[in-house]
Amino acid sequence: MGFFYGLFSSATFGLIPFFSIPLMQGGMSAECALFYRFLIASLTLGLFLCLRGERFRVPLPMLAGLCLSSLFYLLAALLLFWSFHHMPSGMASTIQFLYPVQVMLIMVVFFHERFSWVTAIAIALAVAGVYMLGGDSTSGDISLLGLGMALLSSLCNALYIIGLHVTRRPGPSGLVVTFWVLAFGAAMSFVSAQMTDSVRLLASWDELLHVLGLAIITALLSNLTLVLAVQRIGSTLTSVLGVMEPLTAVVVGIIVFHEPCTAAVFAGVGLICGSVLLVMLAPQLLARLRRRDGLTGDGQRA
Repeated sequence: MGFFYGLFSSATFGLIPFFSIPLMQGGMSAECALFYRFLIASLTLGLFLCLRGERFRVPLPMLAGLCLSSLFYLLAALLLFWSFHHMPSGMASTIQFLYPVQVMLIMVVFFHERFSWVTAIAIALAVAGVYMLGGDSTSGDISLLGLGMALLSSLCNALYIIGLHVTRRPGPSGLVVTFWVLAFGAAMSFVSAQMTDSVRLLASWDELLHVLGLAIITALLSNLTLVLAVQRIGSTLTSVLGVMEPLTAVVVGIIVFHEPCTAAVFAGVGLICGSVLLVMLAPQLLARLRRRDGLTGDGQRA
């Protein structure tokens, strides 16, 4: 079941364009759509946690860190939604999926982690993938603005993950942490929507269904099954299964929104997924190489 949970989690994350684009095409702002997403998801998750008897108490310093992390999480989502106006949603989602590579780069530059050949190859694959997507001449609706937004979304997602890592404390479960991130996201997206004067009630049953899908499927169920997958098969395999996220977004974009389906698109997606997979599998690869070199050295000394 762990593999199923991992695939389900990543695939449902990839359905974000399926639910969000119709809402924005109907006149709803990205800020308002995200407010409904975070609000419904946090309330539902809060009810679930109450039924499980979990405690919501979090140390104050950690709560402040979660508030800052939630800001990056909100910015990542906003920038991704805005990028849908300037480039195909499948490509934007694929570029946003570069966040593990950016996490690795940030850890190397600011936290003095070792720069390895894995890092260099991953960066090269990522740059080549973005070039293939951005250089697809058959997709005239791609703009540098859209590419920039998708890359910034990926960076904000990376900062969100690093923030969670830095502020991590023993005690609260992953679901309690997720609840606070979603709750802070709901509050901040409401303020953002108020500032842009774009808060409005849902106008139709169709909007309600899309908002519920955006909240329950792409936020709540995705995070729940992510936790279940990590518990059963570990974080590495769960991360590897995360490649279903951009693949799902690309397929949805092609089938539902009639986005470009070219060799360049699939080559770019493949290069970016390869880059992310390399980053995720790097610790195991490097450990295996060290063990092999150690065995070889022992044989030479003998």
